[in-house]
Amino acid sequence: MKSPVSLALLRRSDTQGSVAFAALSLAADEAPQSTIETIVADRALTHYWEGLRQFLTIRLSEGAVPLALERLESLEFQRGTEPSARAQLYREARAACAGRRPNLDREWWSRSLATRHGERLEKLRAELWPDEVAFDVAELAFARQLESAELRHVLDLSEEEVEAAFERIGACAREVLGADPDSRDRTLEGALLEAFALAPSRRRPRTEPLFAIGTVVAGRYRLVAHLGSGAFADVYQATDDDVPGHEVALKIFRARADDDATRDAALRELRLIASVTHPSVVQFKDHGWHTGRFYFVMPLYRGETLRERLARGPLDRVEARRIFEPLARALAALHRAGIRHQDVKPENVFLARPDELGGDEVLPVLLDLGVAAKDAENVLAGTPSYLAPEVAARFAREPDPPGITPKADVFALALTLRNALAPEEEEPVLAGAVDAFVHHRARRAPRAPRRRDLRYLKPYFERWLHLAPDERPSAEAMVSQLKALTRPEERRARRVSVLRWVLPLAAIFAAAVFVLHRETELQRLEATKARELASIERLRAAEASERAAQVREDLAASLERRRALEADVARLEEEYGASRLTRQELASKLAHAESQLAVVVADAERRAAEVDVELRRAHAERDQARVALGEQSQLAQQERTRADGLRAEVDALTAEIEEASASTADARARVDALEHAIAALRLSLPDVDPEPSAPESEPEPSTP
Repeated sequence: MKSPVSLALLRRSDTQGSVAFAALSLAADEAPQSTIETIVADRALTHYWEGLRQFLTIRLSEGAVPLALERLESLEFQRGTEPSARAQLYREARAACAGRRPNLDREWWSRSLATRHGERLEKLRAELWPDEVAFDVAELAFARQLESAELRHVLDLSEEEVEAAFERIGACAREVLGADPDSRDRTLEGALLEAFALAPSRRRPRTEPLFAIGTVVAGRYRLVAHLGSGAFADVYQATDDDVPGHEVALKIFRARADDDATRDAALRELRLIASVTHPSVVQFKDHGWHTGRFYFVMPLYRGETLRERLARGPLDRVEARRIFEPLARALAALHRAGIRHQDVKPENVFLARPDELGGDEVLPVLLDLGVAAKDAENVLAGTPSYLAPEVAARFAREPDPPGITPKADVFALALTLRNALAPEEEEPVLAGAVDAFVHHRARRAPRAPRRRDLRYLKPYFERWLHLAPDERPSAEAMVSQLKALTRPEERRARRVSVLRWVLPLAAIFAAAVFVLHRETELQRLEATKARELASIERLRAAEASERAAQVREDLAASLERRRALEADVARLEEEYGASRLTRQELASKLAHAESQLAVVVADAERRAAEVDVELRRAHAERDQARVALGEQSQLAQQERTRADGLRAEVDALTAEIEEASASTADARARVDALEHAIAALRLSLPDVDPEPSAPESEPEPSTP
């Protein structure tokens, strides 16, 4: 959320940019000799009507508001000078309120309290209300879009007072609104606009028809009923005196065509539109000039507008496809002829009920195309709800806006479709602030419908309502894409159709399956019985085979026993033959074996003795090694002890040497000190002549 309040927004000179630019674009087409101020003044009440209605509504009683608006309709503007037409209107409206304060208890203020954001807006209004100047400045500046100079004129304030009011508004708004998580995409200016916005009204300023009933136009068309008035033209039901019993719709513009260039441009555009033949494009039967005003004649359709139909509730998707596919084809036909409709909206879609169609069938027809309406007129009329972003960017003076192409009609048709399916999604022009809405539309595309049954259409609406024109499909491509509206119903119908054919076939198939199942069951039972009989036969054959095998095994065993007896007889005969050796041979063999055994035993005993000797020698050597190892260990221990003693003696001697050195150093230091003292003493003695001295004698020895 932006903060603080931008004073530059209200000081700038082009706050009325959209209306001024719209007036400028109409000046060449409608009244080249008129000034922009004159056009704005002529259309001012229409352009600012909704904002004025809301300003009066919160201050006056319900019955007093229409009377005040009627007085504003008769206001004579001071043209070409300051203040602006808007400032003059609001000053007159404020005077009509006779100083009455806004009523905060009215039910329209409580509409937005369903969310936290709504509660904060309610609190913001309550906080500002005691400060009368700040409240009026906030409402007029942000909701009614008045410039700083206009505020000074309406409220009789100085520039310093207006700026001081802005500072108080900004401080209060920042304190109350803060950082609102429910409205991260709102600016502070946008929140203040929303805080002072009421529900929009469908009623527009009352416009009296230019011509009385019974008037004959162009000597041929007699007006029999006034069907309605738009911002710039009246529509009548008329009879054609040249064709008795024939009724038509006649549309005549209020503004005069003052020169040939304007007339030629209108005729050129009308001929271009007349060249398009499509059932959903209104056909022009005749055209001309009446009292300097352009008129054209159309068929008189019976039915209602799409806006009137939506008053009874939203369209379902099937009905929407029946209406919008022909409209898309009609736009495609116009675009192929190089024509842009410029004003597709529910009010300009007529649901005709031709007699030849009968029943509830309708023929959707595009009204008010090309010659009948222009983008600039929608801005001046205060109804820019269906402007494409690139068109809004042009009126909002956005830098480098995209070019305006027939894709703008595709956008408007898609937005009309979205609002027909989900009327709750329609974006109102809050507080009648056309400029704010135009700026918003120039920068943000409308959202796809969010209702659960419409969510699958989101990819289509995102393309149709894309901010960039090049990303949108053409009207012709949109025709085929509109089939998606009834895709769920078509799938359901296909499933029902399939079931309608499948169920009888399923019954026949079930009967056939039952018969086949019964036959299969009988065949299965017979096969089971055959398998059981075959199993019994196999068991019998197996038993016979087992008995035959047993007989064969018994016979083979008998043969084996016979062969074994024969072998035993042969062996006994061989043993008997071998036993015939003499006893002397046996004794000789025994003696030889015993001698050989004695030799082997002796040799073994000798080897055992040698092994025993070697073993004893090894044990002795091992014992000797153990003794030698013990002695070496003792010697090593003694050496270590001796080494430790020597090391201790060395350490003691070292200490004594160090102590002696220290003593020597001390002695030397004392000697040096004595020498210095002696030298100093000598220097201090006075100089005297030397006296003759006695001959030196040997000193007597001192007594100890």
